[in-house]
Amino acid sequence: MSHLFFRLAFLCLALLAPGCASLLFDGESPEVLVTNVTPLEATLFEQQLKVDIRVRNPNPFELNVTGLDFTLNLNGKRLARGLANDAVTIPRLGAAILSVNTTTSTLEVMRQLLSLHEQQDMKYQITGVLHLDGTRLPFDSEGVIFDATQLPSSEPKP
Repeated sequence: MSHLFFRLAFLCLALLAPGCASLLFDGESPEVLVTNVTPLEATLFEQQLKVDIRVRNPNPFELNVTGLDFTLNLNGKRLARGLANDAVTIPRLGAAILSVNTTTSTLEVMRQLLSLHEQQDMKYQITGVLHLDGTRLPFDSEGVIFDATQLPSSEPKP
């Protein structure tokens, strides 16, 4: 009976340990922002995008990023999911841009474009995980790509 208890306890610890790794991070979480989305090649079924992501490090020590996993939503709808295993060192009190090539559905991109209204802001949300040396840091950030209030009105002037 005690062997079963120890096996279950070990299994629970093994499953919980990766989620607790971010609790061991002794610093301020980095800020993750989308700086650009560039359409690349497209086929009938797939659209390739290059997503540029700025990671700001507010800490007095450098961050050794070993990977990135994110989901990018546009106006509340999923646009793309990206994975990168490029290693980059973000200097203390500095920033770096990570460029990630992603693939999404061409149909989904068309739906996104057709759902936009003339006076509608384009808002994004990026959620995911930064992989550091032995640690995973979750992030969730929002921003506005395009502010419709900055456009001149299309109504005819009297």
